[in-house]
Amino acid sequence: MHIRRGDFQFKDVKISAKDIYRNLHYPNGSSVIPRNSLVYISTDDPSGVCKDCYVNRISCDEYKSPKPVGCPEDTSWDVFKKAGWTLRFFHDYHNNGVVKDSNPNTHGMIESIVCSRAKIFAGTYFSTFTGYIHRLRGYHGLGESTYYHSTGRVFSTVSGTSMGHGFSREWRYGWVEEDGEPI
Repeated sequence: MHIRRGDFQFKDVKISAKDIYRNLHYPNGSSVIPRNSLVYISTDDPSGVCKDCYVNRISCDEYKSPKPVGCPEDTSWDVFKKAGWTLRFFHDYHNNGVVKDSNPNTHGMIESIVCSRAKIFAGTYFSTFTGYIHRLRGYHGLGESTYYHSTGRVFSTVSGTSMGHGFSREWRYGWVEEDGEPI
């Protein structure tokens, strides 16, 4: 998953793990990401505290409850753990030496490659980083198992119409025929 928080300008897609988990369900109620899955989270908030989250140039920490849109009430990743997911973040691999000596300028590129090859991927709507991952997944033939975790947008990536928001080109027809078959 790619979960964007921090100073992201699109407040309505900066949501809690609880909202993300609730959104990532099929109409029949089953979870898009099965229980006992290893879930890699590419995020600007790996500690789950929304340290650099701002709305209207004010830190989310300064708002009292109820917080405004863009400041999740619960910033932790606990709901994912309760769902039975094993969570991993970039620092888990960086601290264990796998990419310890890598140039920090390449970390985003490494994460985009990891996310692009996942069995299932869900990203943040309006994020160009998520959009790039969607495009790569489409080229790898994984576009049909790509979702947004943002409220009301979950299945936009597999709809029969173009997806994206104008400035990006993550359109399903870039990697599938009109009948849904891979190009």
